[in-house]
Amino acid sequence: MALHRRAFKSYWSTPEAMMSLGCTGCPDLDLCGGQTIAGAGFNCLDHCCGKRDTCQIVCPNAEVFVDRLREVEGLDLATPQAAPLAPPTCPVYLPMFFHGSGVSGRLAVPAVAIPLYRFFDRTADCRFNCAEDASRFYHVESGTALFLSGVAQDHEVERWWMLEARGRIKAIRNLRRLGVAMVTTPNFSLMVDRPRWDDMHSMTRIAQVFHELISEGQPAALHVNGRTRHDFVRWADYIVAHPEVTHIAYEFTTGAKSSLRMLQHAAWLIELAGAVGRRLGLVVRGGAQIVGLLSRYYELSYIDSSPFEKAQHREIAMIDPEGQRRWLKRPTSVGEPVDSLLYENIRVSERWFQALVPMLKLAA
Repeated sequence: MALHRRAFKSYWSTPEAMMSLGCTGCPDLDLCGGQTIAGAGFNCLDHCCGKRDTCQIVCPNAEVFVDRLREVEGLDLATPQAAPLAPPTCPVYLPMFFHGSGVSGRLAVPAVAIPLYRFFDRTADCRFNCAEDASRFYHVESGTALFLSGVAQDHEVERWWMLEARGRIKAIRNLRRLGVAMVTTPNFSLMVDRPRWDDMHSMTRIAQVFHELISEGQPAALHVNGRTRHDFVRWADYIVAHPEVTHIAYEFTTGAKSSLRMLQHAAWLIELAGAVGRRLGLVVRGGAQIVGLLSRYYELSYIDSSPFEKAQHREIAMIDPEGQRRWLKRPTSVGEPVDSLLYENIRVSERWFQALVPMLKLAA
């Protein structure tokens, strides 16, 4: 396992590394920016599996390559401009709820984050008839602002793309009918151990989904998924050309989770903020260690799933003398709801987060 982790880290893009020799003749070098890794490698096709007939990765050696390019009409992030929408008011701190199990009452919170993928089925039909149905299901008071997060595991994220354009538009219109405050676009994955065309295909899908959301009048945050400096340069160019982008999103819970990688991705986000030339909102999942740094460059909103998850496991939040958030076991009786645990976890977590970024004001 340790050997696997070291091999995986050797694929991380390192800005100071030389570009791999095999990238020089690539026809898509301008889009990709070239492979710059600390480990050995000729080019990204080192990761080709060689299974031409069965491979589903966006790779020029795969049988499906042309079809995968056709579905996104190229890899250049070219979407039309959409009419800008009035930017929503994003709370600084957003607790995330995954379901309503274990909660009996309705919590008084100004806003809540919920996974996007809980709101539609395979036919793109909405699972709720109205906003009140959604509020009741998640046990929050009527009028609580709903922010939908597109960050999830790949099998859930891909469900949105599988709806196809007509289904996605149908789903978006249902979200508008519910009055959803904002959606962060699905974070289609970029993998370090795949040919780079697969990364660029995911980035193009993110841009297309963002355009669909905004064009239908649904406020959205563009998830600027990237794993090289060049990826963030491309996103900056896109944002400059699209004034309808008022918010971006990022997550530090998977590829950028380690402290070293987190700092590198934060540096790229800071470069992006400088290149764009206007102050954007940034909706973050994970990365509590660097939210204070990022808040200097963005209007920050932090989605926190820990209060909900810990309450479900009968744990309660506390802040230790060093200001760190800790979790203590708090057993409940059989069948006892977790309302008080969840409410206390949110209250303490808001206080903990306020200490991380004291210049930000939490919602009353």
